[in-house]
Amino acid sequence: MNKTIIFLFFLVAAQICIAQENNPTVTSPQKTKKFISKIFDAPQVQDPADSTQKKKKYIPKISGVIQVHYLNEFNTNGDTIRDPDGFRILRARLTAKGNITKFISYELMIDPRAPEPRGILRDAFIEFRFDKIQLKKCGFLKYEKILVGQQKTQFGWENRQSITELYTVNRAEISDGASRGENLRDIGIGLLGHIPIKKYFRFENALTFTNGTRFNVAGPFDFNSKKAFWCRLGFGYVKKDFTVSLGGSLGIGGLRYIGDDVVDPADDVYADFKHFCADIQVDHKYFFLAGEFAMGTDMTNDTLYGEPMGYQALLAVKTKWKVGPLVRYDAFEDEWKVWTLGAYYGFPKDRFRILVNYIFRGNVKDIPEGHDDRLYIQMQVTF
Repeated sequence: MNKTIIFLFFLVAAQICIAQENNPTVTSPQKTKKFISKIFDAPQVQDPADSTQKKKKYIPKISGVIQVHYLNEFNTNGDTIRDPDGFRILRARLTAKGNITKFISYELMIDPRAPEPRGILRDAFIEFRFDKIQLKKCGFLKYEKILVGQQKTQFGWENRQSITELYTVNRAEISDGASRGENLRDIGIGLLGHIPIKKYFRFENALTFTNGTRFNVAGPFDFNSKKAFWCRLGFGYVKKDFTVSLGGSLGIGGLRYIGDDVVDPADDVYADFKHFCADIQVDHKYFFLAGEFAMGTDMTNDTLYGEPMGYQALLAVKTKWKVGPLVRYDAFEDEWKVWTLGAYYGFPKDRFRILVNYIFRGNVKDIPEGHDDRLYIQMQVTF
């Protein structure tokens, strides 16, 4: 689907709604001009003091995150071999956010710690918001936003969350195996938001059209010409200290499975995929509970290449001291069945957090004897 047409559709829809406030059957050129002027914040004669205030309002806001963790591997599989322990800078990200007008903003995120050059650029998108527009007939638009550029693909629960706001050091295995393409991000256009239903209930929507499934690769250099569509739709209950979200996701497109030689693409496999997911999250004053199940089919030249399937369930207990225990079980196909036990200090959006995860890896069966258990201790600062 043409992304430009999608974008123009939402702009025209909003304009029509404004016109209907006074006359439901007439859309005048004057109102169209007024709407466009609002969107792009046409310059007006103003007091110099107001101009100074406006400049301050549009100054970019710089934020970031630093994650340092310690890893110790225990010889639990009996093969007398284990990886050495040590410290690592896992992430060191800088984010710039700012407003261009009342309705247009941007976000740029880089991570110099990225293991490969194309991973340095994370998010890079322009955001269009409708919450400042006074809409009566189509008021739901003010809860929506359009993202144009490199962004996260919208599928499942954990995939859409920032790794800095999870209770575990690592994502579940299904995030890599059944819930995304090669990466979490790609270049495209997204529509994210919700529609209020009643006082505490809402319909949630998150859709993304992308170039493919490899981020920072565009145009003819993307691995094939297939576009991808990612979508999560759901219902939410939102109160002050209690929220529930239940959703279903769909992903359609093409992806690449890297062969034994990670450098030479000759043994890579290209497949058409259809992936599905169901997820639930319950965020209460005393606990956080999340679970998701994902599955799908990958086809190569009308031949079944794979049927990825996995699930995870996580429970974190909350206390007034911002510290508590956590447990997660995640499984993927027959080779990955892993328990994670641990504790945390700091809630997901706090500026300082500590995560302690002990991962039981004996049932990771890509080798007969299983893998050694691991202990992660991670410290995180956001600013």
